Amino acid sequence: MKAAIISIGNELLGGFSLDSNSTWIGRKLMDLGIRTTFKMSVRDSREDIVEALGIAGEKADLIICTGGLGPTNDDVTKEAFCDFMGANLKFDKEYYGELVEKFDRRGLEIPDSNQVQAYIPDRGSVIPNPKGSALGIMFEKDETRYYVLPGVPMEMKTMMEEIVLPNLQGIVTQSLSVHTIRTTGIMESALYDLLSDLVQTSEIEVSFLPGFMGVDLRLTHTDPDAVTEFMSAVYDRAGDYVYGEDWETLEEVVGKLLRENNVTVAAAESCTGGLLTDRLTNVPGSSDYVLGGVVTYSNEAKISILEVKKKTLEAEGAVSEETARQMAQGVRDRFQAQMGISTTGIAGPGGATQEKPVGLTYIGLDFSGKRQVKRFIFSENRRFNKELAAQAALNMLRLAI
Repeated sequence: MKAAIISIGNELLGGFSLDSNSTWIGRKLMDLGIRTTFKMSVRDSREDIVEALGIAGEKADLIICTGGLGPTNDDVTKEAFCDFMGANLKFDKEYYGELVEKFDRRGLEIPDSNQVQAYIPDRGSVIPNPKGSALGIMFEKDETRYYVLPGVPMEMKTMMEEIVLPNLQGIVTQSLSVHTIRTTGIMESALYDLLSDLVQTSEIEVSFLPGFMGVDLRLTHTDPDAVTEFMSAVYDRAGDYVYGEDWETLEEVVGKLLRENNVTVAAAESCTGGLLTDRLTNVPGSSDYVLGGVVTYSNEAKISILEVKKKTLEAEGAVSEETARQMAQGVRDRFQAQMGISTTGIAGPGGATQEKPVGLTYIGLDFSGKRQVKRFIFSENRRFNKELAAQAALNMLRLAI
């Protein structure tokens, strides 16, 4: 089965929003063994959407569209879809009643514009939306399946997980074994050099998927045993860099390790500004192992909260190996945790010197009194430096455990 994805919205073409939906959908379809062979973005225009549906229908037998199902005048996807499949819109009084109740439960009066969302096509089927007000549409034409979903990521993902993907799972005819190995702390080129002979001599289809936080390896083959054997070989070569598989996040893996080993952690952050603690607490149940965190941005806060020595800050500076070490020790002591993790660095664009460039970051770790500090030089982009520092700190926790 081949899939095409159509993302609808002026905001995507104008550069005001990133098309993260199609990336997520493509990965979910691949997990089922469905390859996405075509993707396009179109503006909020009935004519353009109809044309896009026709083009996609010639290239694939599964079409998934997102966007343009809201209550405003530029949300024309539903009308365009009716034009394409020769349907008419009809008012669903029962669904409108459900909408009124949804708003009423939140203590709100439903706006007049939301009535538009109670109009549904008289052909095809609707897809319920547990998280929002815009219904989706399912339709089959000339043996091609069409699914139209809202563009709001949370709503779209819920409808995909609960309705669309289970529906597709029952009709996939070709069985593919698809797995993703997730790595961090190694560049794509270095990872390829480490695995190049395996990749070149294997029948497994291997895709390197780099991001600035790490590199994913997507493995695809019809024989699941062959994929498992290849994965084992990757672990033998690159085990320290591998932190998870498929949809696992680094914070989920770290949380699992902390919980399984009955280890608690506290974080002291400077350059990451709370981002590390945010990621640690993104995991449900993180209160089992995260005891607390502090953002000690100023020298005064480092001294008063973490008991970093004033003479250390004066002699070596806030961005230094010894400051990171004392921050990790201080936060572990303050929260009585088994692990203390710290970040201090020059996020930029200012504050750099010849000896301490933008991107210079020290991450300290105190694990039951055993202390280590790692030095990194990341990028010249402030946001990237914060993200990369949080990623590196999480990875230090993982490797330490």
